[in-house]
Amino acid sequence: MDFTSFAVVHMEFDLKLNDFVYHLVGLDRIRGVDYPKITDLILETAKRLRGKVFDGAWDGPHVCMDASGLGAPIRDYLKQSGWFGGGMHGRSIFPVVFTGGEAARYDTVTRNYNISKSIIISNFLSLMQHRRFDYAPGLEALPLLDQEIANFKYHLTPSGHTGFDAEQGAHDDLICATCIPLIIGEWRYSLKQRAKVGPKPSWM
Repeated sequence: MDFTSFAVVHMEFDLKLNDFVYHLVGLDRIRGVDYPKITDLILETAKRLRGKVFDGAWDGPHVCMDASGLGAPIRDYLKQSGWFGGGMHGRSIFPVVFTGGEAARYDTVTRNYNISKSIIISNFLSLMQHRRFDYAPGLEALPLLDQEIANFKYHLTPSGHTGFDAEQGAHDDLICATCIPLIIGEWRYSLKQRAKVGPKPSWM
């Protein structure tokens, strides 16, 4: 009965900044819906974006998703659909599994990207600071996202690493849905090296 959250992020190249920028153009969450229906919703949305919003785009749309725990069946359903594929200029699935510490690696067995939340959130904060992330003002779920951001707290782990986590009892599904595509976009397409983004996993 946990929430399943969705974010639609439009990535485009900004000539003034000489870099890619990200626009949050869709945001929503649902619960009480089984896996096949969630998969159908994702596929229907991706196909609709392919035909309209992404008409003439370089590639995409891609699905960047949390494949931790209960997200794994969604990943498997999407892969079995046969709609995704085609490499860098096609339509890909980027499954992300959250890890501890400040690590990032690609698992060649599961084909998941194992990334810590601290790297993902730090990248999000860096994009906002450099004005490379914005959002459509009319998004109904935007107040919920703002609340989740406010509930995220910085802390140091016993091993001395930086950590970001939601307060106990608070949700973080919307911010994770928003931030996962941003870290994939920076690692896969960025023209510049940024220390704050963190180590890029192999195979990217």
